[in-house]
Amino acid sequence: MSNIDALLSKLDKVKSNGNGKWLARCPAHNDKSPSLAIKETEDRKTLIHCFSGCSVADIVAAVGLELSDLMPDNPTYQKGARPPKFNKYELFDRVVFEATILSLGIRQLLNLEDLSQADLLRVVQAENVINDIAREVR
Repeated sequence: MSNIDALLSKLDKVKSNGNGKWLARCPAHNDKSPSLAIKETEDRKTLIHCFSGCSVADIVAAVGLELSDLMPDNPTYQKGARPPKFNKYELFDRVVFEATILSLGIRQLLNLEDLSQADLLRVVQAENVINDIAREVR
């Protein structure tokens, strides 16, 4: 069984979302509708992201896997070698998504509406993700 198949078999409400992409209910929180994005990269790594903010470690632990189960064996890897950077299209898509979160928060504040604690934390997370990406591409 491949790494992606091992993960997908342990998730609920899995739905294909394109070539090598899926959505599913996140096992790390009480997910009513799919909020977990799963992607298999060209080099067979499994990427996961919970739009509710669950950590990757919590997600894999909830299904009885290890973080290493998301990555294929790589006999050519050498300790100390720099891992490849993210695909520029993936980074762009992520920046657009996080910018949308920031935009929604700003619009709410401009309408003189308070942000809930959860919304405020998500806006701060969006800012941090964008800053992390900016550091990655420099």
